[in-house]
Amino acid sequence: MKIIVFAALALLADGMAVADESAATFCARLAPQIGLKPTGKPALWQGHLVSPLKGALVGGSGQIGFQVEPSDASVESDYAALRDACVLEKGSFRCVVDRPMWLTVSSNKGDARVEARTGETALIETKGMRVRCTDGAAGS
Repeated sequence: MKIIVFAALALLADGMAVADESAATFCARLAPQIGLKPTGKPALWQGHLVSPLKGALVGGSGQIGFQVEPSDASVESDYAALRDACVLEKGSFRCVVDRPMWLTVSSNKGDARVEARTGETALIETKGMRVRCTDGAAGS
């Protein structure tokens, strides 16, 4: 009997996590997958490819890559814009999320794959070892 109750609670908890995820913002869905944490500023999440302490003590390097793909909600006119969604600009890598798409972020912390829904906007930036995600931003 205990096993059945435990299994039912596990299924209930899974259902609640899915409901929470469906209401979460783009950056909130991306954050746990690549180790971003909320900051004191609303809608801003930040993290590091290598922990600052490790980098200071023993050094380290990190790498990050982005891949953008159309989602089921993408229309044909989105395809050209998706090619220019991520750019290298002044030593910083920027990815603009301003239309339905799948964004895959690959780093030494693993891979994250998040779908941007219709109407969602976000800006993902890397500078040095720092990674930031800002919901509601659609930087050019």
